[in-house]
Amino acid sequence: MKRWIRWAAWLYPAEWRMRYGAEFDVFLDDAPLRWYDLADVIRGAAIMQMTSWMTYWKMALLAGIAGALLAGGIALAIPDQYVCTSALIVEKPGGTQRQAQRALYAAAQKILSRDGLIEMVRDPNLGLYRKELQHLPIENVAQDIFRKHVYVVPYPSSGDPGQAFRVVFVCPDRYKAQAVVARITEAFQREFARTSDGQTLSVLEGPILPDRPTAPVRPVYATFGAIGGCLLGLLSLAIFRRTRAYAVVTMSIPKDIKQFVDSQVAGGQYRNVSDYVRELIRADEQRHK
Repeated sequence: MKRWIRWAAWLYPAEWRMRYGAEFDVFLDDAPLRWYDLADVIRGAAIMQMTSWMTYWKMALLAGIAGALLAGGIALAIPDQYVCTSALIVEKPGGTQRQAQRALYAAAQKILSRDGLIEMVRDPNLGLYRKELQHLPIENVAQDIFRKHVYVVPYPSSGDPGQAFRVVFVCPDRYKAQAVVARITEAFQREFARTSDGQTLSVLEGPILPDRPTAPVRPVYATFGAIGGCLLGLLSLAIFRRTRAYAVVTMSIPKDIKQFVDSQVAGGQYRNVSDYVRELIRADEQRHK
């Protein structure tokens, strides 16, 4: 316990350690210590640091580091998210664009329907959402989780006369992301071959195994955490100093006493006259106790 308290004493300002460090060590050797004594030392160090006008930059630095560490820890707790995509295009040699859109809509409605999603979640080869299935019905997993991470979005085809679109799936497992996109791509090709009138569905880009996650961007989390911590620390320090009550005492003393006090300060025993007066007040309080 004494070792922890000695380390905590280094949180006090350097001037305090120079003035009272020796007395503090003697006190630690003689006093019975408890864990709440460590908390008191840390609290006293924080108050003394916050009451000094020269520690705004220290507060900004410490709060910024704390904010960065906290935000970085939160970012590390968030699972990586991998995005896998494939691109397909509807070729319509004998059909119109409206017919292509109608066939595409019908295929998407069936593949991404409630039953279609449940079928993919049930597939043991995909192994989707195993943890979630332990405490949620499969219908909820398919509709509330799976459905929010799979998309069919338009794909610009650079003037190609066909109707192009992209299949997108986001997943913490990059191999599962690729497998799901490949499964949906094959399902679109089967449905289109069955329902379209002479139209074909070609693959522009096949599902490629993602190399790196797209989220979370942990350096961004840490940066915003550092900025937020710095601002919050400065704001807290400003509020603390504005709301902390101080008693201001103005005294007139004879010239010879002032000379004596100045000599004590010049001798290095006290930092200034106010420090000397505070010592007198503390001594008087101890006598009355």
